[in-house]
Amino acid sequence: MHDDEIKPFVGQPVRVTLADGRILAGTLHAHGDQGHGHIHYAVVSDPIKKGGEPVVEMLHGGDQITDIEDASSDPAAVE
Repeated sequence: MHDDEIKPFVGQPVRVTLADGRILAGTLHAHGDQGHGHIHYAVVSDPIKKGGEPVVEMLHGGDQITDIEDASSDPAAVE
């Protein structure tokens, strides 16, 4: 996907389908390209164990995302 398609979802709970078929749910964050030529995105999910650290999946560029949808009604996707 292109960054302009992803941008409206930044800061929101999302369900993201990746090019490799994995599906992630969590809050979408974006970080500038820092000279890399692409924006870094992170999907932050609840900790696996109670009291643990949040799970963060870093994505190097929007081309890894094939589909993105609003997941605000899914409590598991809300950071």
